[in-house]
Amino acid sequence: MDVEFVCYATIRDSVGEKRLRREYDEGTTVGEALSALADEYDSLGPLLFDGDGDLRPHINVLVDEENVRNGDGAATRLSDGATVSLTPGVSGGRR
Repeated sequence: MDVEFVCYATIRDSVGEKRLRREYDEGTTVGEALSALADEYDSLGPLLFDGDGDLRPHINVLVDEENVRNGDGAATRLSDGATVSLTPGVSGGRR
């Protein structure tokens, strides 16, 4: 199945592109797809995953505009044509 990744900020810097397309087997989860993507880009894994292999809490992962944390998290199953958006949280600034 075909999955598109849309990468923002430091994640885009890590992979060098805003949009990536990859092919996965039916039933692949978000966590599996992100792990495979992190295997391709050395600097991506530490941005996405903590020392236990869990998604970092400040990384927003949306599948077709739905935050995976509102559902099954990294166990969310992907479907053909899915779009996975990867956005680091924004903090700081000035009032």
